[in-house]
Amino acid sequence: MGMKFALDEILDELWQLSTHLVWQMRLDQQKAFQGLGISPMQGFALMCVSEGIDQPSGLAFVMDTSPPGISQLLAGLEDRGLVRRELDASNKRKVRILLTEEGKNFLVQMRKNWRDVSRERFTRLTPEEIRMLTQSYRKLTEPGPTDKNLQPTEQEVEP
Repeated sequence: MGMKFALDEILDELWQLSTHLVWQMRLDQQKAFQGLGISPMQGFALMCVSEGIDQPSGLAFVMDTSPPGISQLLAGLEDRGLVRRELDASNKRKVRILLTEEGKNFLVQMRKNWRDVSRERFTRLTPEEIRMLTQSYRKLTEPGPTDKNLQPTEQEVEP
């Protein structure tokens, strides 16, 4: 059996690797969306709306952006005909964000461009590695424990 490392040492390495990977993937997004005239932030907003986040306040929360910032972002997407805002039928004080048909078609093109740009990076992995990575992404994006006071215990893990 190989040498065991404390969880903190693994977390330090993951932090370094994640920081570099996030930056590289952001550059990939810029490249993928460049010809579409959309920023990664606008692309993320469209994806969130397509997944059911249909209120500006919810979008602001998910994107960690101020309501005025979301309003400006949505105005740009509306100008391009990708989304529309309308009053919620059940509560006229709420605004809903909806994808237009053009917005739905635009998402299809965004995904195609993303696949084209990402293919080189992800073809470095075996099918099994891709499956494991996908499972890990799903697990890491799930909501965490509700008790923020829980501190992980020191664990020994193999690299």
